[in-house]
Amino acid sequence: MKRALGIAAVALLAAGAFEPFYLRMFFADRARMNAAFTELPYSKAPGLRRFYADVSQRTPLGSRVAIAAQWMRWEGGYEYVYARAMYPLAGRDVIALVGPDDAPRPLGDAEWIAGYRSEPHVDGFTTVWRSEDGTLLRRTR
Repeated sequence: MKRALGIAAVALLAAGAFEPFYLRMFFADRARMNAAFTELPYSKAPGLRRFYADVSQRTPLGSRVAIAAQWMRWEGGYEYVYARAMYPLAGRDVIALVGPDDAPRPLGDAEWIAGYRSEPHVDGFTTVWRSEDGTLLRRTR
């Protein structure tokens, strides 16, 4: 009797824990789901993933890329844009132009400036590429 009650309790727990999502995963449109999961980390900044992919194609590995954005406050959106640059721009040194205290940081020896939804005007840099998502500047001197 105890064994039958134990089996029944386990069966009821398993039935109660079951989620229809577990079955839907086997029949989901994987291409669509993959596209949605790829865009998910960039959902708060439309075009950011595409912008970083374009910047990655146009800058050599080992280069130093400073990240600029239309908002230059750390908690006002800059940290979000800066943090998402690490993976798509892997192999390059990514430089923050603003710190968590919102104090500006120097460009240092940055060779490139990637401006998401902005077109920074910086002495010694010239725009080499532009899209609807942003601009890429290269050091000229």
